[in-house]
Amino acid sequence: MKLDVVKQYFRLTEQFRTAETDYVGILHPDIEQTEYPNLLTAQLTVSDWQTLFQRMPGGAKLLASQNYDIQRAYELEDTLITEVVWTAEVGADVGPFKTGQPLKAYFCCVFEFQDGLIYRQRNYDCFERF
Repeated sequence: MKLDVVKQYFRLTEQFRTAETDYVGILHPDIEQTEYPNLLTAQLTVSDWQTLFQRMPGGAKLLASQNYDIQRAYELEDTLITEVVWTAEVGADVGPFKTGQPLKAYFCCVFEFQDGLIYRQRNYDCFERF
């Protein structure tokens, strides 16, 4: 069940879906997403529901496509941990990125659930150099 919720979450994200209504049955209203520093995010970033949806359109502005390929998933009580290979293609010349440039990263995502919904998410993202 938890893995199905996370797969749906990744599918919506892959499609650059940013309508809050699309995530009502997936994300808890008190969601807190934590992204640890990486090549794209310089400092620890914590987003609540509102901030998360303010940040979402940024991916669509930079990327032409993206894919989340879950390699492994581990479940314990209200927690699901996924190991994910993320690939993407840059869709616009922005900063150091060039149109058509491939991107790849290895994610460890820790999802905590409450009421069957994603309540906490912690991302440890390891990007290949670009």
